[in-house]
Amino acid sequence: MALGPLIFLAVLALVHHPLMVSDHTDSATLGRLQEHEKLMEMEMGRLQTELDQKGWSWDPRQSREDWGTTDVAAEDGTWDGWHYVGLVILILFGCCRHTIEKEPSYDSSTDSSSTTTNEEDYDDTDMEPEYDEPKQKMLEAFYDQHVDLETSDLSNMCDFVESFVNDLLEACRGALPYQNTLPVLENCIGVDSAFEGWHTQKPSKAFRVLVPVLPPKGHSFHIETSESEGAPSTHGHILVETECVCKRERLLGDVVCFLHHPEQELSSDKQGIFLVHVLCTSSHLDVEKTIHWFQGLVGKAWPRIQPKYNLDLVPQPSNSTCRLKLAFRSGRSVSIDIILGVQQGDSLVFLATQAAEIDRLTGTVWQKSFAVQELLFFKWVSQRVPEESCHLKCLQIIIYFKESSPSEGKNMVLTNYHYKTCLMHLLLFQPPLDWGPESFARRLQDILLYMHTALQEIYLQHFLIGNISLPIQIPMPKALRSATPVNLFRHLAEDPKLHAKAMKEFAEVVQAVRALLTGYRQ
Repeated sequence: MALGPLIFLAVLALVHHPLMVSDHTDSATLGRLQEHEKLMEMEMGRLQTELDQKGWSWDPRQSREDWGTTDVAAEDGTWDGWHYVGLVILILFGCCRHTIEKEPSYDSSTDSSSTTTNEEDYDDTDMEPEYDEPKQKMLEAFYDQHVDLETSDLSNMCDFVESFVNDLLEACRGALPYQNTLPVLENCIGVDSAFEGWHTQKPSKAFRVLVPVLPPKGHSFHIETSESEGAPSTHGHILVETECVCKRERLLGDVVCFLHHPEQELSSDKQGIFLVHVLCTSSHLDVEKTIHWFQGLVGKAWPRIQPKYNLDLVPQPSNSTCRLKLAFRSGRSVSIDIILGVQQGDSLVFLATQAAEIDRLTGTVWQKSFAVQELLFFKWVSQRVPEESCHLKCLQIIIYFKESSPSEGKNMVLTNYHYKTCLMHLLLFQPPLDWGPESFARRLQDILLYMHTALQEIYLQHFLIGNISLPIQIPMPKALRSATPVNLFRHLAEDPKLHAKAMKEFAEVVQAVRALLTGYRQ
């Protein structure tokens, strides 16, 4: 028979085919497997006996042509071995059924044990599904009582701050010398927490606005950065150069060409205040000189608009921003940080007097600011997440506990920007629907876990630089989008003491969150 050897081989394959079982086999399963093996051996012996009785034999040395010979009677062309085929099918079905029913299930606790061991310092914030609802209620209640700012109130205050600063800038322009030999101040752009939507109720929390600065007529700004191949610089210098405006001087007479008129030829009443002398160090704009000049300009401009506003303006000391405190007659006060920035080309990247990553700059070093891109990113996210999304609430809760921790005010290593960076990474990679209000507790844990991992690896990637996954709606220069990623924790890798301090600060935040989430059980 031609099919005889094939059936025999199929039976052997079934008998010796290894079952798909776990590496960890218990004694009961092993016993069942041994019984199954004995049964298969007996069945194989019986089949072999019947094959011998039928006279079917198979020699491996047979050629393919020999395999084609058949023992079927030529006169009727029928074959009497179909019951053997049926037997093989039954055996196959039995093996499959036995494998499916008896195969031990995979025990995930084995592989997760190492992760649990490595996360011992963090596992007390793990979320059990049955506790999500109580934790959700606890978080909502705490948020409403301690953190929440009425959306309409925050929106109205943002509008007021922008309007007030623009009025102040208009008065500043009027206080500049008529030759316009000092920087041109454009209208402000609201940035950071308040305008991104995660502002908190802390009284000292300032509303931040960015004021683009343009060179005056007859001058130009050239941004100098120390960028190497594929490695972008996060800071730069602003070189001030003079340009020829003789033609404009002759036609309009509203400017003076400093390039072709030596300083000694300019009378004091015509020269006004020369940009290079007031704001520069070695022909580069100086951060502190520029801020102090602007603070003085604000002091001169305020009396021009004071009658319009029923409040007192109190300047606050700062070397990197123009910090103003507005005291209303009602007793309420608002702080405003005015940051000056020079735009880099036609991009929305600015070299600013203060950036979110670094609180203070000195000399002629200006920090790159991506505040506008981050503002646009949060607006882009708000169009995609569900209504009443929890992403901003999660960040507000974390910032509240950070600012309420014992380490607050002691030169903290972890900044709000670090936590914000963790949130932005998660917003980009997790589906928007995962940020619904019902996921408040789980998403809060995700942010803390992301920060925990970053601290363990001492690596937190800058959200914008080197992030090729950014949506096209966020304008970033191609060179920065494809650049080598920047590690915001580089200074922690270089200083173990700073890293230890950062871990301590984070532990305080986690402890506070844990106490909140477990409070309903006590």
